[in-house]
This record gives sequence, C-alpha cells and structure tokens, in this order.
Amino acid sequence: MNPVLARELKERMRGLRAFIALGIFLGLLTLTVWIVYKANDLQNNNGFSFDLERQTRLGRELFEWLMSIMLILLFFLVPGLTAGTISGERERQTLTTLQLTLLRPRSIIWGKVQAAVVYLSLMIVAALPLFAVAYQLGGVSLTDALKGLGAVLLVGLMLATMVASISAFAKRVQTATLLGYGFSALLAVSSFIGFGIASIVDGTRGVDDRNPPAAILTPNPLVFVADVTAGENVRIGSNPLRVIRGVVVDSYNRNESWLSRRASAPGFNQNGNDGVFIDNGGNRHGFPAWVISLGSMTALAGLLFCFACRRLRTPAETER
Repeated sequence: MNPVLARELKERMRGLRAFIALGIFLGLLTLTVWIVYKANDLQNNNGFSFDLERQTRLGRELFEWLMSIMLILLFFLVPGLTAGTISGERERQTLTTLQLTLLRPRSIIWGKVQAAVVYLSLMIVAALPLFAVAYQLGGVSLTDALKGLGAVLLVGLMLATMVASISAFAKRVQTATLLGYGFSALLAVSSFIGFGIASIVDGTRGVDDRNPPAAILTPNPLVFVADVTAGENVRIGSNPLRVIRGVVVDSYNRNESWLSRRASAPGFNQNGNDGVFIDNGGNRHGFPAWVISLGSMTALAGLLFCFACRRLRTPAETER
C-alpha cells in the first residue's frame, strides 16, 4: 500500500470528524427521501395507493433527487477533504521530508487522492440502503443505480485529483481551501455561464432562433451525471438532473453541429418528449454528451496532476 495512503486513512478514521461528516451526509440524504415522499403524497391528495405508475414515477424521482443531492454534497466535501493535503504538509514543514524520501511526487499526490476517494466510497456504500428504497419502488433498474453511483464516484475522483493538484501550489491551507472551493464552483457553473453568453451573442446576430453550440455545455460534471443517468423519458420529473438534462437536449435539438447531426435522421422523435438521443424504439443514438464530459474532465485532471508532480519534483526554498 502507498505509505501516504496508509497514513492518511489512519489519521482520518481515528478521529470523530470523519464519522460526524458521514452522519451529516446520511442525514441530508434521509431528509431528501422523506421530503420527496411527502411531496408526492401532497401532490396526489389521495392517501396511500397501489397505483403502479405512480409508484414507479416516485421511485425514479427519488433516485434522481438522491443523485442530485449527493452530487451537490460532493462539491462541498471533496475540497474539504483534499484542499489542504499538500499545502498542509508545507505549512507544517513536513513536505520537504516527504520529498526527500524514495516516494515519487506522483505517489505523494496519488496517495492523497486515494485517501479522499476511499472515504467517498465509504459514504456511497453507507447510502446504499436509501437507494434501495428507490429501487424497491420501481422505475430504477440495478444497471441505472450502478451507473449513477459509479458516475458520482468518478466525478469525486476527478475533482479530488484537481483540487489536490491545486493544493500543491498553495503555501497555506486557507489559500488552498479558498482555491479548491472556487475551482469547484467554477467547474460546476462555468459551462452554463458560457452557454448563456453564447446564447445572448447568437441572439444578436439575426432573427433566427438562438442555437449556441451544444458542446459548450458538455465539459461539466453535472451534465456528465445527468446524461449517464438519463432514461428514455428525459423530461419526466422535477429534479435538478431533469432540468440539466432538458437544457442539454434542447441545445442538441436546436444545434446543427456534428454532435446532434443524428437527431435529424428519419425515425427520431422531434416533439421534445423523448430527447435527442432516443429514437421511436427507445434506443439511444448519436454522440452522447457524457463521453465529452468525461474526456474533458480527464484531460483537465491529468494536466493539473502533471503540473503538480513537476512542482513537487525537487524541494524548493519556499518549502522550508
């Protein structure tokens, strides 16, 4: 085992902070289940019912709300877990000792990232009983659940790598934490801001409909999870993932680029009910948005990781 990973796991799991964070995480997800279930009862106003359609719709809605809240919590947890990993060693004046060992810079950073991912995996495993509720209600297959949880864990891995790499350039934990949370917020909203700006610019160029490039939306972890968890009816529900998925589908339908060229092929629904990637037979076609999202996140994480390894290659005077 990577000695950095072994030390990080021992330090994290021997204190109460990790279990308090886990309790808060599960408490918020449990509260989400209760609110969604109660909202469904108030919306129907007919008490308990064995209506199969209503039950499966509730199961799907509950699953996507759990995924949405888990993803939002991820953007708060990951910077807190990884922002001070390298900068904390520098602030405690122990980074130089690590650099003088036989460990390579990539082993140091990767051990920090692994520790954060292991803790995130523990949180996801602890939340499985809540997802089992949605699975029992229906509307969610075992494949959908595995894909959704795998996508969340993959986003956590990418985000932890990025924030830990940024931490290698900060001299203080406070600075690294601020940079980590700022970077996470920018990663979550930058593509939507860019898409909005492109839509405004496109609207001033003529009288035709606004159709900014759909590719602007795709380099985003929210779009990645929304597209991976998309079922056949992408517009069903009132959760954040459904809203994001609807924006992506609309942008692909209006855009004539190579990303959505398959949408105008014969046999595709153009009434806005089933989305751009689903034909009349319920099969997904075209170039999926999650591939571009995953590729862009992997490229960015790999680039930052390489820069961080170069930064930690030799001890500098500022480390002491």
